[in-house]
Amino acid sequence: MDNLTVEKLEALGLQHNEALIYLALLGLGKGTVGQISKAAHLNRTTGYDILERLSLYGIANRSVVNKKKIYVAESPTRLKNYLISKRNIADKNLEKAEEILPDLQSLYKTDLKPSIKFFEGLAGIENIYQHSLEAKGIIYSILDLEQYLPDMDEFGKEHAKARTKLKVRERVLVRKSDQAIEFYNTTYKGAPDKQKITEYRWLEHEFPFSPAAEIMIYDDIVIGVLFKPGEKAAFEIQSQSFANSLKAIFELVWDRAPKVSQREKY
Repeated sequence: MDNLTVEKLEALGLQHNEALIYLALLGLGKGTVGQISKAAHLNRTTGYDILERLSLYGIANRSVVNKKKIYVAESPTRLKNYLISKRNIADKNLEKAEEILPDLQSLYKTDLKPSIKFFEGLAGIENIYQHSLEAKGIIYSILDLEQYLPDMDEFGKEHAKARTKLKVRERVLVRKSDQAIEFYNTTYKGAPDKQKITEYRWLEHEFPFSPAAEIMIYDDIVIGVLFKPGEKAAFEIQSQSFANSLKAIFELVWDRAPKVSQREKY
């Protein structure tokens, strides 16, 4: 069975075993629970539960022939219909969530003690950046682009677009390097809408150590992103006093850091 196709079906929202059963059913066209489960290399009980779910999704059909329950594959176009239906339901649920969000927010109690969350892998790192789009105030960033590029180049540019659209302001102290200059020129140069929201200044000092890929401070949140080989993780600390301390240090460095020239070359 094609692992790539299984992964693509999982990306569409099917569970791993659902994808296996669905592909087995498509290959057979029709069959009993035992036949389909065997083709998918799953036990009969698991196969039965999944085939029933696929029938509810509308991408499989069941009938009884000679007192045996037979499952028949529907056209793959039914999968698209199922996904459209899921999207419509999700849109309606999102509208309902927006309606009750103020009530839930009024019940939400934050603990005064600092909280720490950890995120692992590229997906975890991207997830923590999505959190920063909710910032109510300025984002203060200390950034080493040499560690990010080229892996996060495309994501970084898309994130900058999203932040600009939401008008979330950011001040960035970035280690000056050829990669950093190129990223700035291709992301912000000649884009006045982005430059209104994001301001870069250079860190030109040569450090005797290698820093984290990025430290972000906003509201009462401090985020650290680690991107060296073997790390690729991030953490989020929620503490107003800690965030305020780092903001104060940031401002001291910011006042002394040189501004980015519009004629910057690499």
